[in-house]
Amino acid sequence: MSQDTKELRVGFRDNSKRIMYMAKELLNNSNTVDLVAGTGSATNASRAAEALKRLNYVTYSNIKTETVVVENSRKIRFVITLTKTSDFKRLYDENEANRLKKQEERKALENKPTNN
Repeated sequence: MSQDTKELRVGFRDNSKRIMYMAKELLNNSNTVDLVAGTGSATNASRAAEALKRLNYVTYSNIKTETVVVENSRKIRFVITLTKTSDFKRLYDENEANRLKKQEERKALENKPTNN
């Protein structure tokens, strides 16, 4: 892993939307991110990576598995290395503007007095 690569550990309770959001936040400040998952969370990591690729935020740089023996037990890691595309900044800014707009609309609806 180079200095410009950030690592995002994916847990089995993390959903793909949360992983996508966290990966985009990390990629905003670096060029690559490693999604690191165990056997229980590999599906969530791959689902998030595929969605980011389909939306043209990233490309796959590397996909690998690593096996480490710890106290006579094998630990398996699934690592997906993602690199941001040239369109990343534009897509990120557009999505962030939409997210903030929706957030403000929700607050306005919550603060709107009801007539009963």
